[in-house]
Amino acid sequence: MPNPPSFDDRAFESRLAWIFGSPRTGSTWLLRLLTFPLQPTTKRPSGSIMPRKASVQPVAVPVDEPYLPSHLTPVRNGFAEPGAPGFLLKEMRADDPNYFFADAFAGCWRPEVRRLILVRLHAQAELAAREHSLHDPFVVVKEPNGSHGADVVMSILSRSRMIFQLRDGRDVIDSMLHARSGGGWLEGRRGSGRIASESARLEFVRRQSRLWVNRTLAVQRAYDAHPPELRIVIRYEDLREDTMGTLRPLIDWLGARRSDEELEAAVAALAFEAYPARAKGPTKPLRAASPGLWRKNMSDAERLLMNEIMGGTLQRLSYEV
Repeated sequence: MPNPPSFDDRAFESRLAWIFGSPRTGSTWLLRLLTFPLQPTTKRPSGSIMPRKASVQPVAVPVDEPYLPSHLTPVRNGFAEPGAPGFLLKEMRADDPNYFFADAFAGCWRPEVRRLILVRLHAQAELAAREHSLHDPFVVVKEPNGSHGADVVMSILSRSRMIFQLRDGRDVIDSMLHARSGGGWLEGRRGSGRIASESARLEFVRRQSRLWVNRTLAVQRAYDAHPPELRIVIRYEDLREDTMGTLRPLIDWLGARRSDEELEAAVAALAFEAYPARAKGPTKPLRAASPGLWRKNMSDAERLLMNEIMGGTLQRLSYEV
């Protein structure tokens, strides 16, 4: 690829929207709703593909999990006790002048990291724009697995928009349990074995509940520090109950021009009910789209453990405990 062309970095930064929160919160669904009819893909250099018979012109391009925060601010111990030191590497090394991203040298590295991020994303956005005949599209970056670094990313890119994608953490853990259990779509990945025994399930719940709290607190810090006009909270439960009613204000806040008819086409095409039965189920990424299933799927001990670890955070986020 040739050297990056010059571009208005401030204008481009203002067209970025970042989705942070946690995995299993509907972030893929939200990404596709915002970039419809484009679909994220690993098969094309632009990272997106458009169906041949698409009747709607996209206004935004997807960037599906670039894992930027995992490189910029890596996790040291994701399962650390919430509030205790040791969750992120930067917590341990920020005061060390030998650490590359040390606070003492932030004036040197932060502007250059900002430029690096913008040049990289601009190159992908421009490629997608040429492929799909778009003019200055918005760029929606989905980073649920990088939510631990939301505060660093958003502080560096202060002109971009932030979407806090929120879902009841107990449903998040329930969904992840299904994915990791026998026949689940994540079983055996990243060296993990099958979660079968009661003790293994409880340990998984404990660790993932801590990780959910740590991620959520990081996103909350980023949200609190970001300009109010450039931040928004989207609850999965609201998006599921009234997709159009939740999506319309979000699109308007983003500044994208979309008619109700265009949004309704996206909602209809991407609804859980629109997918064939073979693509859905407990072992599939498209599991159930039914908030509150944790009450039925999880044991008394698992529910008690989740509430013990996540309860305070859930209550602050207006979930009933």
